[in-house]
Amino acid sequence: MQLDKVFKRISNSLPLMFAYVDNERRYQFVNKAYSRFFNVDASQLQGKYVSEVVGDDSYKAIKKLHDYVLEGHEHQFTDQVELQDGRRLQLDISYIPNIDEETQKVEGFFAVINDITAHASAAEVLRAVHDVVHNQRKLVSAERIQKLLRLGCHYLNCEMGIVSHVVGDDYIVKYVHSDGDPIPLETTFALGETFCSQTLKANDVIASTTASTDEHFAGHPCLAKFQLETYLGLPLKIETQVWGTLNFSSSKPRSTPFSELDIELMTLLCSAIETILTNRTKTLKLEHLANHDFLTGLTNRFFLSQQFAELHAQTQMDERQTAFILVDIDHFKRVNDTYGHDIGDQVLQAVAGVLSANVRTSDACSRVGGEEFAIILPSITPERAEQVAEEIRAEVENLKVQYGATPDQSLSVTVSIGAAYVTNGASLSQVYKQADLALYESKNAGRNYVTWNTKASGADAQDQNIQQTYTSPLTDAV
Repeated sequence: MQLDKVFKRISNSLPLMFAYVDNERRYQFVNKAYSRFFNVDASQLQGKYVSEVVGDDSYKAIKKLHDYVLEGHEHQFTDQVELQDGRRLQLDISYIPNIDEETQKVEGFFAVINDITAHASAAEVLRAVHDVVHNQRKLVSAERIQKLLRLGCHYLNCEMGIVSHVVGDDYIVKYVHSDGDPIPLETTFALGETFCSQTLKANDVIASTTASTDEHFAGHPCLAKFQLETYLGLPLKIETQVWGTLNFSSSKPRSTPFSELDIELMTLLCSAIETILTNRTKTLKLEHLANHDFLTGLTNRFFLSQQFAELHAQTQMDERQTAFILVDIDHFKRVNDTYGHDIGDQVLQAVAGVLSANVRTSDACSRVGGEEFAIILPSITPERAEQVAEEIRAEVENLKVQYGATPDQSLSVTVSIGAAYVTNGASLSQVYKQADLALYESKNAGRNYVTWNTKASGADAQDQNIQQTYTSPLTDAV
């Protein structure tokens, strides 16, 4: 087919991409818009096969369509293609066969192409953000954030999207989507080694398509460490306080600058992630309040009951013992009556501090009543468990709680302790009773004592006649 100059001039004036492909599927003409879009000179496309430009994988998907059009049928459709330079595009395409009027032979076809990538991706992002904002009850934080990161990477054609939590000078990876091997969650980098340090410094969107030549990142250690060329970062805030960053990056330069629409949509996406994180923070706060004692910060009896089975199961696996300890402040009512409830609260907090300092992170330590505390020590030897109980008693005895303006205006308290070992099949209520009986013995012995009840605490245990109890070898206690 011979293309005259008028035809070419009109084609080149069109904002849409226009091409003519012969029946051997080779380009015979492309207009300027087509040439610009595919970032190739029109003369270089002349005679090239379509598959060479769009890539073999993408062409496999459209080959049947070309077959159909070359049989003489018109066809219009929307499709997504991936170019050899890595760009993924959403295109509105019309194929019109060129049929010779005399021979009725199909000599090729015209392709009229409109790039709707930005609009289609924008619509997808908007739908996802709407889903996040208006379906909060159905949110699963990690899955929603992963979806938004995936959409952001797809829309911006970036290799990686990260939600980071910034604590001091630490940049902690909390959520990540990556086309390649993702960075493990909770990986920590020095904030100063990331481009996000610039984002937080500016407290605004920072974007670059060629970071190695961008004055914002000149000499930045991130260039040498991560070899990133494309970067777009935004600060993440929860209740007006900076929580971290949302950022998208690639090791390759981006072929086109970030547009205002790109930045606006990523700002909207950032707001959606902030909504998820804010709701998650609120949920965690509510869970904390439900499971913890407000005054002492220790877990409460409800949470203790949940932990009991789990912690004891761990002990059964390693064949060591689980110890259950009850700690009760002696004459606590007298403290409240003499010094007031505010001082009583300080005593509770001070005792709770001693308990917390003497248990492991794997242990459970709870306030279960007014002045009563419970401790579960899983996977522990009897010798160590008894040592812990005695250290708690001794440290509380040496506490000084100031009730006046001067240090000499301080009071001391003691605790009575009852403890037992959890046997197989024992419930929390059963072992609680065994420890409570031992606690009763400590009170009867004069208080400021540790008593261990070594009787079985299972379903066949009886409540009377404590067996094999002992009291700590203490000095006379008042």
